[in-house]
This record gives sequence, C-alpha cells and structure tokens, in this order.
Amino acid sequence: MRLTNSDNDYVTTRIMWLDGQEEGKNKGKGVDSYKRYIYIHGTHEEGLIGQKASHGCIRMFNSDVIELFNDVKKGTKVYIKA
Repeated sequence: MRLTNSDNDYVTTRIMWLDGQEEGKNKGKGVDSYKRYIYIHGTHEEGLIGQKASHGCIRMFNSDVIELFNDVKKGTKVYIKA
C-alpha cells in the first residue's frame, strides 16, 4: 500500500552523507555515492519505508535516523546489503 509517492525526496531530519569505498562500484566516475549526494536520511514519506521509493538514498523513519545520527561518529563505516 503506497501512502504517498511524490517526485521529491525531501530530507526531513538528519543527513548522513555516504562516501563509497569501492572504486568503480560506489566510488569514481559515474558511480560515486558522495558526488551523487547519496544519504541516509529521514523522510516525509514514512509510509513507503521498506519499499523502493527513493532517488538513491536510504530513507529511515525520522525518529530512527535521529537516534542513529546521535550514535554514530563521522567516518563510521557502513555496509549496505541489497
């Protein structure tokens, strides 16, 4: 059930900006996560959490992303499993 599906991917709470570590996969020309502005962030479309609905970011419930933001330090490595 889609609760909303706007063309915008608004950031509503915190941003954790991702910087890829694998050349040619998520770092470098055409695939660079950092240069493509790929974030972990809160969303105004919490009804779509768990569904593919982003422009590339990882969206989380606002309360969860605030808690995560407060718990992690800059430079923390993140493994994202598809």
